[in-house]
Amino acid sequence: MTRIFTYQTDGDIAKHAVITVDDQKAESLIADGKAVKLDLPEFDRLEREASDLHDQYKADIAAIKNTDNPLLKLPDVQAYELDKVEREYREKSAQLQADWTAYRAKQLDEAKLKAARAVVKVTQGDRLVAEQFIDRASLQLATAHDKGEVLFDVAQKIRLLSDEQKTALQGKVAGLLSGIEGSTREKTAVVNAVQDVRNSDLLAVKVAEQLPKSVLEKQRISDIVKKVVGGN
Repeated sequence: MTRIFTYQTDGDIAKHAVITVDDQKAESLIADGKAVKLDLPEFDRLEREASDLHDQYKADIAAIKNTDNPLLKLPDVQAYELDKVEREYREKSAQLQADWTAYRAKQLDEAKLKAARAVVKVTQGDRLVAEQFIDRASLQLATAHDKGEVLFDVAQKIRLLSDEQKTALQGKVAGLLSGIEGSTREKTAVVNAVQDVRNSDLLAVKVAEQLPKSVLEKQRISDIVKKVVGGN
């Protein structure tokens, strides 16, 4: 399985989503320019530590329950030792979760700052492309019987432009669309296309907001099982 961040919708996969898909699907989306691989080393590290901690906890519980030590077989003694292992496990896992929660919050704060300060450098050439693009689109719309069809074509062409050219277009699209009645879906497609700027700083918040909230997946599943069937 591969964790990715999506740039575009693809079937039932939403745009700007942090998801995990099978490796073949991930390779296909990345190759088509619809997604990028997302590495989360700090999450992976803490989740791995939490997983190892849980495995050790289960082993310690099993060792106490299956002991040959006569003293540990005494109900009161065994209960004490089991409770001790449980408390130590919960304390250590809670600390791992606290570490991740703090890291996640910091990443979100930093991402908001990056997004607020994000700059896409637009050249005079990019502005010229934008101006002429709008001029051509305006002429097409002025003479078109089916303006929705023209807008759909405009949206498709915008997707071929660079991030810098799309940024130069953003201040002009509202004027292009303002006099057109109806065609809401097609106008939305144009707006979405011109906003599809894949600047990492601009997208940082969308990624940070979707970071996993917990590193204690094994504990969560184990706790659910305990509630259903009881025991450790």
